[in-house]
Amino acid sequence: MGKSQEMVCPPSTATPEDYNRLFSERPFGCFARKVPAARFLLVAVILSAVCLKEAVAQPVAGATPTTYELIINGESFRVESNRVVKLQSKKKPGVSYEIAIRIAPVQRLRLNAVQFDYDRLARVDDDRKPKRRTVRLAHELGVEMLISDWGSQTDAAQRAEILKTLTDSVTETLGQRKFKDLKTAGPHDRKFSGTAGRAMVVTYSDEQGLGHTCQVYVLKGPEFTVSCLVQYLDSDLNEVKDIVKKTLDSFRPVE
Repeated sequence: MGKSQEMVCPPSTATPEDYNRLFSERPFGCFARKVPAARFLLVAVILSAVCLKEAVAQPVAGATPTTYELIINGESFRVESNRVVKLQSKKKPGVSYEIAIRIAPVQRLRLNAVQFDYDRLARVDDDRKPKRRTVRLAHELGVEMLISDWGSQTDAAQRAEILKTLTDSVTETLGQRKFKDLKTAGPHDRKFSGTAGRAMVVTYSDEQGLGHTCQVYVLKGPEFTVSCLVQYLDSDLNEVKDIVKKTLDSFRPVE
């Protein structure tokens, strides 16, 4: 696994001026220039992507809930997770239920037009915007994904422009940070269980000589378009590839 590095990203409510100020004070200072309003969203997405930590995400404050309310046939029970319990009905004497509750290893997140599944061990940062909502998944194995909901009204030319702009912004930022062996490949056609689209692959080596890969996907499904940036250390590929594929295969319209 790679060495953990601190990541400092703007808050989800940041304005273009906030991004310009923050990145003029940080190693990503190449974004200190003014961002045209029309391109701000794409650049904001990239800023989050290139800030991805290269190791374990910081834990979320607060304890994980262990007590749940379960309703059976209109009757409410309080139960603790990860244990088998027998519940006695108060409404129906002599009736009991043997149940067990645990947190599922795969969780589901619904955005505005698209939903997807992700591994429970990932930290979720959601900007909750009413339009073009973006979510960052930081898994404890080191892989990170930045997923943006582009709604339903995109044509092939618009999706090609999104892919090009995302890829250009990634390579520009990595190049200005003087990472070595910076290469791009694609676009490649990609098809998953619920979507099809195109992807670019960006590879580079960091200051320690460690290889990294950033995959940039723009995918179309029924009634939605979604972009997904995936970043990981090359040495972690075997550990994270199934986690990534599980999410890419799960994109569906919001139910």
